[in-house]
Amino acid sequence: MEQKEIKVLVQSVLEETKGIEGYFIVRAQSRREWSMRLSNGRFERVSTGEDSGFGVQAFTEKGASGFATSDVFDEGVGRKLVEKAIQLARRNEEIGSKRNRQIWEAPQVQEEVENSAQKGFEEIPLGELEEMVMKLHVRLRSSFPEGVWQSSYRQVEETWCIGRSDGTLVSFVIPRAVLMHQGTVRNQGKAQSTLIHRSGVDATLLIEELEDHVLEKKAMDRAEFAMAVCGAPQLPSGHYPLIIDYGLAKGLAHEAFGHAVESDHMNESVLGEAGKLRQGLRVARPGVNIIDGPLVGDWANQPYSANGLPRQTVTIVRDGVLEAGLGDIFSAVEAGMPITGAGRAESYGHIPLPRMSNIRLQVDRMLPLTPAEHLMDEVKAVRETLLEHGELREGEKNLLLLGYRGGQVNPKTGDFVFQCDGIIDVANPDLPIYQPSIFSGKILSALEAIRGGLGEGCYDAIGTCGKGGQSVASSGGSHRYLLMDADQQVSLGGEQA
Repeated sequence: MEQKEIKVLVQSVLEETKGIEGYFIVRAQSRREWSMRLSNGRFERVSTGEDSGFGVQAFTEKGASGFATSDVFDEGVGRKLVEKAIQLARRNEEIGSKRNRQIWEAPQVQEEVENSAQKGFEEIPLGELEEMVMKLHVRLRSSFPEGVWQSSYRQVEETWCIGRSDGTLVSFVIPRAVLMHQGTVRNQGKAQSTLIHRSGVDATLLIEELEDHVLEKKAMDRAEFAMAVCGAPQLPSGHYPLIIDYGLAKGLAHEAFGHAVESDHMNESVLGEAGKLRQGLRVARPGVNIIDGPLVGDWANQPYSANGLPRQTVTIVRDGVLEAGLGDIFSAVEAGMPITGAGRAESYGHIPLPRMSNIRLQVDRMLPLTPAEHLMDEVKAVRETLLEHGELREGEKNLLLLGYRGGQVNPKTGDFVFQCDGIIDVANPDLPIYQPSIFSGKILSALEAIRGGLGEGCYDAIGTCGKGGQSVASSGGSHRYLLMDADQQVSLGGEQA
């Protein structure tokens, strides 16, 4: 469904609420996706999908709520959902469910955000997209035949409209596209894989990749690095000065810190006390900042919350001090933080939860770094920059961690465990490579160890964030690299771990 059609639907359902005691939020979504996957020169899968529907969340005067959804837009369904939702809300009130009247205080908003895509979803036919992705895949295989390659392309368009009883009506379109190459290489009897991506808002990214081959070059660089990792030694476990790339920095900011400041987590967060955000707590050195907020054209962009509030850009940590959290309208006040429009939902069939969008870690002390076309040339530039600024010590390892393979975090204790693709000692002029080690420690110790950044901001590290049974797009980053001092509460695993 088009944006205007969805708005008409939401307005018609809101009309059905008139004369019924209570407060209502109507969320409608239309989603379509094209995706394909190639392996070793052949298509493994080509799929198309569409989904649409709407949900009605109703509130009694005392703040109890009920929720009903439908994937049918037929006449009369809206009235049935409204009645069902308010019946559930009244029943929940009778059984003593938790209540919240904060929605009555929400400001009225009326806005329509234009689609930021340069090309319409179907402007380039699916068959032409298949030809472009196949061409890129074949070229990569011929350029690096030592690897076993899979390529995938995904193009998504989500259209949302949220209306409320107070007259609020906002609508927006979120376009996303991503091209990924995954390669597996073997060396000395061992195998290592690599996964890289290039994201955008539409098929323009395929046209650009056919012209500049940026992702192909990056894939070959990472495949060569992976081959070196196969035959590399392990590091002794210990505490080292570290340099982490922006993908790993995004993982640290998102998993180890961002979830800990979401307003519905304060009773189980290391950054909460008695259910309230510990505002004013020093969590890092002066000059360290963590910011979350939507960016136009970003993988995780969302200009409005699923409750119809503007999605604010929030400075979570300012100059090393915890300043704010990510608050949705139903849990922010209880958590002692402002409402920032942080509520996100996977689809029309889900209740919004406070979530991150694009979270980035920025440091005031930044050393300049010109990005290089090839990976090892950039690593050499990192070493030269650190030497020039007196950041390297003779006889002491300074380890560069490349890539982010995911990990786990305990937000209540502040413990994290992450994995990288491989490690390079930039203090050694030979730039020796080591096998990946577990990067683990305490959230606050890791933040306290950050002493500076290398290069301008890179915020396109994308992923999918799971919480409460829902998955939404996430992204973020930092400077191209972050510098971290050795810390006894932050360690690398290694051969003795």
